Amino acid sequence: MLIDISDFLELPQFHGFSDLEFCEWMIKNIGVAAVPGSSFFKEDVNHLIRLHFAREKKTLDEALCRLEKMKECFRSY
Repeated sequence: MLIDISDFLELPQFHGFSDLEFCEWMIKNIGVAAVPGSSFFKEDVNHLIRLHFAREKKTLDEALCRLEKMKECFRSY
């Protein structure tokens, strides 16, 4: 699934981030891996990331709990 991260990239703490840098931030801070969307396009696409859901239900449930942390990025703005 490709997800538009434009709203995150507009936040001050992500200013100037590429989709690759955002994916690296997710791994370090959220504990969920994503693939930069730019790796799927010839065009200059930098606002998409890809999440893959072919995992056990307990793994997906844990990922959802971790992704909930991303709300904190918006709360202070």
